[in-house]
Amino acid sequence: MKKHNVTFKPRARLLELLGDQLIRHHRIALFELVKNAYDADSANVSIIIKDVKNKDAGVIEIQDSGEGMDIDTVLNIWLEPASDHKAKIRKQNIRSKRFNRLPVGEKGVGRFAVQKLGNYAELVTRKAGQPEIVLKMDWSELVKSHYLSDAELTVIEREPETFKGDDHGTLIRIKNLKNSWTRGDVRRVYRSITAMVSPFATNDRFDVDFKITPDYGWLDDLFSARKAEEHALFHFDFRLDDNGLSWNYKFTPYDSIKADFPGLINDREKSVDVDPAFEFFTYEPPEDDQRWKKRSTRNERVSLEAIGVGSVTGQFIVFDLDREIKNRLHDVQGLTQFLKEQGGVRVYRDGMRVYDYGEPENDWLGLDVRRVQKPAKLVSNNLILGEVHLDLAASTELHEKTNREGLIENDAYREFRYAVMCILSVLETERSIDKDTLRQIFKAKKDNDYTGINSPESAIDALRKKVIEANLSDKLGGYVNRVESTYKEARDVLMSAVGAGLGLSLVFHEIERGVRGLVYAIEHGQDTEKLTEMGRQLAEMLDGASFLVRKSERESIKASDLFKYVAFSSRSRCNYHNIQLLNGFENLQDKDFSIKGTRRMLTASLTNLVDNAIHWINIAGEIDKQKRCIWVGPSDDLEGPAIVVADSGPGFQDDPEILIKPFFTRRLEGMGLGLYYTDMAMKAHSGRLSFPERADLDIPQACTGAVVAMVFPK
Repeated sequence: MKKHNVTFKPRARLLELLGDQLIRHHRIALFELVKNAYDADSANVSIIIKDVKNKDAGVIEIQDSGEGMDIDTVLNIWLEPASDHKAKIRKQNIRSKRFNRLPVGEKGVGRFAVQKLGNYAELVTRKAGQPEIVLKMDWSELVKSHYLSDAELTVIEREPETFKGDDHGTLIRIKNLKNSWTRGDVRRVYRSITAMVSPFATNDRFDVDFKITPDYGWLDDLFSARKAEEHALFHFDFRLDDNGLSWNYKFTPYDSIKADFPGLINDREKSVDVDPAFEFFTYEPPEDDQRWKKRSTRNERVSLEAIGVGSVTGQFIVFDLDREIKNRLHDVQGLTQFLKEQGGVRVYRDGMRVYDYGEPENDWLGLDVRRVQKPAKLVSNNLILGEVHLDLAASTELHEKTNREGLIENDAYREFRYAVMCILSVLETERSIDKDTLRQIFKAKKDNDYTGINSPESAIDALRKKVIEANLSDKLGGYVNRVESTYKEARDVLMSAVGAGLGLSLVFHEIERGVRGLVYAIEHGQDTEKLTEMGRQLAEMLDGASFLVRKSERESIKASDLFKYVAFSSRSRCNYHNIQLLNGFENLQDKDFSIKGTRRMLTASLTNLVDNAIHWINIAGEIDKQKRCIWVGPSDDLEGPAIVVADSGPGFQDDPEILIKPFFTRRLEGMGLGLYYTDMAMKAHSGRLSFPERADLDIPQACTGAVVAMVFPK
């Protein structure tokens, strides 16, 4: 047996693999060279592109005023592929002297990005007080060598010619370009390079100066991020750390909108110190973004610091490109094209961008796919300019890929991405409130919708009044009565079937639309024959709705018995989540009362309220079981007898009129139909859903969160 002691012998073509083939396009290559200037502790970097229409005559120069290199650094670090010099500095938390920076580079291969741009490169560098170092590299000749150790270079020390006097820094000059550059290439590179640092940053900036000579006019009329921001309606700033999520939201409608709808549309701002509804710390990330409803509860609260992500800060600037908004813009095409090319959410570490998040080809958050599912509520990449900032020293488990296209998708990355998606959902919820207001006022602008109708009940009442005012009771009164009775029958039938919320909302939408059309026709003097036909069609449409499901009979039910039905199905869930379900009827038997109604409908409504309470108690994160409780009991402190549900969760953030809107929810997996369903069920029983203050009711002190009451008629 023979034993051979051997070593790896890297081929010279490894240089080609590190540069030309590993890095996908010239945008990333320039990106890497600019990052080197940042790591060199330079205040800025200058990029000059000359005569790039002709690849043979073209020249690219990248120059900084950083620390520069001496002969020892060039020989033993710069010329050493995969050097761990920067990685060690970062690990030891050694920061630069001038700007207190940690190096963003760590792989030791970014310098070979020059080979992606051209076959010839010249390095000129000088450290303060040292000779100027010159290194010339002809890549086409170097890769002809058999082994990397045979690829000989000449390094020259000389009196300063480029960095004279006290100047210092590094210049890389690239010639014999590999491609001719087009107008589109230059514009894309310009936008990518100038976006290496946040366009909205103001302090401790690292500036990129980009020039092209001769000036072909290729950069004229470029739509900037600052210019785009002027057209944004929604602004969201945030900070996430182990204490929780804090945020500030602003809705800033255009002056023209406020002028057209005085008193109806106004600026709105909301700030939250620690968001009690934020779900990231309670639930684990979903599997492949497909199973949000099946997320598992975390065994313990996750720590961003412990998992190597650290604090996350940033901002989302969101636009509205609906037709009514676009009609008010001066440069619709410019904004639309800018958002198409530059929209998305970018990632920065210590102010330096992590490529290629936010590029058109990288929908890393899946925003466009999500929006297809809920287009009215969710944002897509072409509606948002987003920035997410990480602390380089704290995000130790987030590692950039060697090909410089994002972060390695390990557990820390999955938690980071999930956190950003949870933050984004908070913005989307706030935005949906103002989007709904915009839709309503623009809808009201149309003559056939300007009726003030906002529910089926008010629609029918408004219709009856219009019929009476127009002296058409003899011709249309019967149809109005049929509409009312059929609507109530259809409402009761549909709502008695638990889970029919979506179908119910669609039916109600059709009712409102049909009634609005009839009201408009009456107001504008439509002939009687046409009105009669419209009334008949509306009544027949609702007649058919009553046959969708079997009718449920009404019966007399004790409020305490109703709670027993709900407790039977909910108590096991409460026990699983370590929550006390308190029976308030036991000690308040004298306040018990009877309800005449549909058992299935009322049971579903009360179950919805208990289910909401369970969810938000889990979000609140309280561990002590004595402080995790839901109290359900009777009350006679309101205008009628009531069943009250009070919990120890975070409570409501929104006004009651928003809470009961269909599809409004702060639950990431929720449909937003629970409170809407319960509110409609109470109306079906001639009652109402109420959100009283704690001080107005006699409830346990431990229930410091949400309070909801199902109030019935006396």
